[in-house]
Amino acid sequence: MAFLAGGRAVVLLRGEIQHKDLWFVDLETGAERQLTNLAPEFDVRDFDISQDGREVVIERVQERSNVVLMDLPR
Repeated sequence: MAFLAGGRAVVLLRGEIQHKDLWFVDLETGAERQLTNLAPEFDVRDFDISQDGREVVIERVQERSNVVLMDLPR
């Protein structure tokens, strides 16, 4: 889970044990929005959000892990 600037929203992982997607939750309104629709074999270990809230870095679980940088939808 990562709070966005100002603490008014949070991005979190939601889904099954071995398959999760990133979700945006507005803490003031309770509105939720799915940010990613990752392939079933894309198993996320961890993530972080840039300070400006425009990019997310995702650590993928696999035999040889890699890091993916993605622009977040507005």
